[in-house]
Amino acid sequence: MKLSSTMSTLALAAAALVATTLTVQPDATAQLRNGIGPERAAAAVSPADFARQMIDARAAYEPDATVRCAAALDNLHAMRPFNADFMRQLVVAYASLGETSRAFNMMLRMQQQGLAEDWDSIDELEPLREYPLYEHLNALMTEAGKPFGRARQIAALDGDYPMPEALAFDAKTGRLFAGTVHDGYVLVRTGTPVDEPEEASDTSGSDSGFSVFASPDTVTGLKAVIDVLVDEQRGHLWVATGSTSQYRAARAADFGRTSLIKLDLESGEKLGEYRVLPDGKPHLLGAMTQAADGTIYATDSLSPVIYRLEPGSDRPEVFAGNPMFTSLRGLALSADEKRLYFADYDLGIFFFETDSRRGSVLRGPETLNLGGIDGLYSWQGSLVAIQNGISPNRILRLDLDESGTSVESIAPLSVALPEFDTPTFGTMVDNRLVYLAASHWDKVGENGQPFDPPLPAIPVLSSAVDEAENLVVGKEMLEQLKQQGRAVTPEG
Repeated sequence: MKLSSTMSTLALAAAALVATTLTVQPDATAQLRNGIGPERAAAAVSPADFARQMIDARAAYEPDATVRCAAALDNLHAMRPFNADFMRQLVVAYASLGETSRAFNMMLRMQQQGLAEDWDSIDELEPLREYPLYEHLNALMTEAGKPFGRARQIAALDGDYPMPEALAFDAKTGRLFAGTVHDGYVLVRTGTPVDEPEEASDTSGSDSGFSVFASPDTVTGLKAVIDVLVDEQRGHLWVATGSTSQYRAARAADFGRTSLIKLDLESGEKLGEYRVLPDGKPHLLGAMTQAADGTIYATDSLSPVIYRLEPGSDRPEVFAGNPMFTSLRGLALSADEKRLYFADYDLGIFFFETDSRRGSVLRGPETLNLGGIDGLYSWQGSLVAIQNGISPNRILRLDLDESGTSVESIAPLSVALPEFDTPTFGTMVDNRLVYLAASHWDKVGENGQPFDPPLPAIPVLSSAVDEAENLVVGKEMLEQLKQQGRAVTPEG
């Protein structure tokens, strides 16, 4: 990708951000309880500040303005340290300025984070190609984009079911549930072989086996389905739903309205609906997780808050949040339910203590990129993340320390598999992650209609979480990587 094309993207994003900042209320912080503390100050910037830096970066991309562009990109990188596009453009800017050492240091950082890039496709990096380090890093980052790990296809969702976005599994009956955005369907598939051995699987996907379990025609209030959750103990199927422009029956009056709907797990009959109270701001409940007592936690995809619905309550209430969050996605409870982890698509993984609601960032080594995470799940003291906002797309197991506040080691489950085309969300089934390996989001317009019909089938994959090998990322490895970086980086 050329610098100029990315700057055009930055300009569009900046305009959108400026429009967004016009609706930010000055008392937003007071309305949100127990936000993230100063330990995340580097990333905690307002949308207005971020928009200004985006505009500066775009305006600076003019003849003889590379210095200004690099300075703006430096600021953007400080605000969004996991953003691979900003890092890539900094490499280009540094190379254009003749700052060879800084360009290679950024390339080395990206390589250590496991990012893939074809540097040979970028003409502006010609000044770097005379150095042996360039060839070495380019080869490593090209290799990083190749498939790694194992997964088994257990089902496929036909293109006739546009925009599947959620999965849940009923272990008692072997039923796999899926939710769709465009039609607002809750689909069901019986007899799904989640835990069969690799060689026993049928990966043809020729017969999806899914049928409609619930729809807007049978369940009042059901709209675009953003997540589904099985409560086997109580016999319930929870649905996070709301209106999006891609929903086929979308109405302007419904935008920003969202609810949790409780269905009977056996029949699909509606047992209750729990709406978020309108407050003049857009809301869309997304990823859910459930505590042992039945409490439901859900992220808000449009506002920087997490909701909680306690047993016996009439509606979800704000549990915690912070106005500096950008886009909340997956969330997961620790085994002892003391910490609620959640992914911010731009800023990484955070957690709130469930008793005090005190928030903190999940610490990890500087070689761990936690940007672009959609699905997030808890497994035996570890977190499992579906990461689609970087290249390559990958599934990671993050093993935590005893305190549960820091990543101790990582284990890649699957990386850049042929089935991957923006994997999104899934569900844990014992020791396996079952997940949607692809998405229709980039194949449909704002109204949910496909650009180039028919839509492809979406594979449902199963990966063994307990079979992935750990990669230790402690201080010794970090120091070794730093020393290697100093040794091979040319003098600037």
